[in-house]
Amino acid sequence: MGPEKTSTRSGAVFVVLMKSDEADATISALESYQPDAIIEDHGTFWQIKAQDELVIDLKRVGEELGREIELGQWLTIMTTFVGRVSVEEGAFRITSEMLEFAPPSA
Repeated sequence: MGPEKTSTRSGAVFVVLMKSDEADATISALESYQPDAIIEDHGTFWQIKAQDELVIDLKRVGEELGREIELGQWLTIMTTFVGRVSVEEGAFRITSEMLEFAPPSA
């Protein structure tokens, strides 16, 4: 079984990306489908913040980039994050929710 959410209080999450074509494509994609994300330029890196959840849709990042990008390739530009990570097919999700594994079925 997959992860289940449990109630927790909400909070901010963020990711830090080294400046690169992949980071620029990530920002362009996020601006189209998660416009509430706060993007801060810190010279050599970008910090992207959101309330409760930030989802990096790799298909959309690839469309912005002009080529497909795999999670392993994208992770090379990510230097750090704050939140709980859930890797899903085609997406990297950072959430403030507690993610737990469901107990095994009998």
